[in-house]
Amino acid sequence: MAKFWSRFYNHLTSILLFSTCIRIPKFAQKKMTRNWSRFYTLLTSILLFGACIKNPEFTQNAQLRLSTDTVFFDTIFTRQDQTGTYPISVTKLFSIKNTSDFWVKADFYVAGGDQSPYRINIDGISGNRIDQLEIGPQDSVFVFVQCRLRANNETQPILVLDSLYARVGSQQSKMVLAAYGWDAHYVRDSIIPNNTVWSDKTKPYVIIDGAYVAPNSKFTIEKGVQIFASARTGLYVFGHLKMNGTAEERIQIRGDKPVAATKTMPNQWYGMYFGPGGTGEIAFSDITNARVGIRSDSQALGNDPCLILKNTRIQYCGQACLIGVSGAISAENCLFADAGSYSFLGYYGGNYQFNHCTFADFSYFTNRNNGHFGLTNTLRDGNGFLINTFPLTLTLQNSIIWGYKNEELALDRSTTATFGINNSSYNLFRSQDELELFGGQNNLFNRDPHFAETKGDYHLESKSNAKDKIPSLSLFQDLEGKPRNAPADIGAYEFQ
Repeated sequence: MAKFWSRFYNHLTSILLFSTCIRIPKFAQKKMTRNWSRFYTLLTSILLFGACIKNPEFTQNAQLRLSTDTVFFDTIFTRQDQTGTYPISVTKLFSIKNTSDFWVKADFYVAGGDQSPYRINIDGISGNRIDQLEIGPQDSVFVFVQCRLRANNETQPILVLDSLYARVGSQQSKMVLAAYGWDAHYVRDSIIPNNTVWSDKTKPYVIIDGAYVAPNSKFTIEKGVQIFASARTGLYVFGHLKMNGTAEERIQIRGDKPVAATKTMPNQWYGMYFGPGGTGEIAFSDITNARVGIRSDSQALGNDPCLILKNTRIQYCGQACLIGVSGAISAENCLFADAGSYSFLGYYGGNYQFNHCTFADFSYFTNRNNGHFGLTNTLRDGNGFLINTFPLTLTLQNSIIWGYKNEELALDRSTTATFGINNSSYNLFRSQDELELFGGQNNLFNRDPHFAETKGDYHLESKSNAKDKIPSLSLFQDLEGKPRNAPADIGAYEFQ
């Protein structure tokens, strides 16, 4: 600041000296005199103010106060290769305060120097050593930290430590930098070879920029495998995908920041897409943090569904958990929850079968206007005019559709094509408008299922209106593989 005021004072002095040399024509003097007088008075006041500013007083006897003693990054994937820039951690922010009443000149350095995996930026200045940074009395600087970790050739996350030092004179403060580095298998923008099997449970698989299952190819993911997907990444299936999770060792697919803080954040990756001809069998799997969890555009071949979901959870998706576009989908013991718009959307018709599923939304990712369970047998233009219709059939049994709106069914149906509701029984709906369509078959309306909590946990409480409503068993286990007992509970979870 002292340098700034010195330069400012010199510039103003030059302006004033220059202004006294200006010769103003007589015809303009009367108009200009008043303005020049005001301008001269203003500059003189600024100069007098500047002349009164004292040079800052510095001290070398001040202790800097750190807002935290440890910056912890949880788990970060190690580098794909030693020269690559992917992956990189989230950015951590903290502050360092000068607690004295004098200016200080502080030095900052990372103990590991240029070889450290940690990088710092202080008030816009980057580098692992920053010297003589001026901090005003009782003022603070903000420090940003990132890390890129080297491969460690271990099967489990390894703790990587370093330290950031802040020093004024002989006074020194220390902050610990800590992160767990986790080696991974990387798949970058690749076509997965036919008959590929992912089975390594000790190291995760990380997909970067997309992975593709070609037509007539088979891709298998075995129990206990963890998969992480980077931003702008999708898993595109035009062949056959089989995911063989178990109740004890579920398969997990989520965004590529494996930390607790991002567990419920949507839109971290694109999601899974089953194109025309693509088929899938997914069991005991958790698919989270996508834009669209799963979209299936595959029409049924004969009477068999193209996508079969069992004991699977799709949650925290920015737009939708499950979309069928003229799709053929069968799901049992599944949870579709907490999406920006739809837990499920059957679009342009299709054939959909759900048994013992829970569709719920309390996410508030977006301010949705419609119900989160959507069905349509229509195609409309931007003005809402009907262009075409497609046959739609829904079989819905023993399932819950619930959320924070009074109407959670969003239906757009035309009489020029089939809009069939088959075997709709023992369901619990939150709906005001569709009682006639789904009523009369042991269905319940607007009776609170009393979930354990409405922030992601959709197990049932003991007082749930979904308990003990189904006289006989159609499935003997629930989503988690726990036993069902007659009379059974509605939804994906059996109260234990």
